[in-house]
Amino acid sequence: MKRRIPILSTASVFFIVLILLVSCGIATIFTFGTGTVFTAGSFTGDKVALSLNVDDSLGTLSLIDSGSGPSLMLFYTITDSENPQNFKTAFNTTYKRDFNGVQITSDAVLTVNDITLYRFSDTLGTTFQGPEYIATADVPISPDFNCTLIKTAVSGTTVSMDLVFDVGSYTIHNSPKLHRFNGQPFETDIKEVDESFEDYHIDDQSPGMFLHIYGAVNVSKGSFNNIYWTDLVNLGYITL
Repeated sequence: MKRRIPILSTASVFFIVLILLVSCGIATIFTFGTGTVFTAGSFTGDKVALSLNVDDSLGTLSLIDSGSGPSLMLFYTITDSENPQNFKTAFNTTYKRDFNGVQITSDAVLTVNDITLYRFSDTLGTTFQGPEYIATADVPISPDFNCTLIKTAVSGTTVSMDLVFDVGSYTIHNSPKLHRFNGQPFETDIKEVDESFEDYHIDDQSPGMFLHIYGAVNVSKGSFNNIYWTDLVNLGYITL
């Protein structure tokens, strides 16, 4: 016996598909040109440098809403080794995801090999989130910068990381003094570090503590349909 397909059901499916195709349109995807370089500069025990040079041969920078990008986001982890954990692959899989990225929504950003990457806060306990994040280009079509993160004493044995833009016009949101994810300054005396310091991956007998800095650039608000991240870059470490 042959199966009869109702004409009404077939026609209904056809018109539903047609409506979806008409309404969807073609997505506008944001990306930097292939010549874009976000990279680490020199680093010493007290500071790290980083820079962004954008290739706008695709003409996409003009699509960004004024005051919303490109935006710099910085992350950190603290270990007792000078060797950094490689978070790049995990970051690309979780947040960059080719061209269809997602925003950072948690303090503990990633964990690889039991080492957790955290997002910075500042003296106000700010939660940095998209599209502005820590600092945003004042003019989207001129986003190149050079900046430095510098260890600066706060009080007693605690320090902050001061963000200074050496080249480029960027607005730092809230305080330029970056602190731990919970708004507290960084502790430099290992004797003061206990189990409540969840962002410190160290042993009681560790010979030293190293603040490893990571960064990525985000674009996520404008005349386009995606969230864009550069690769996560290891920028070096600061000795605590």
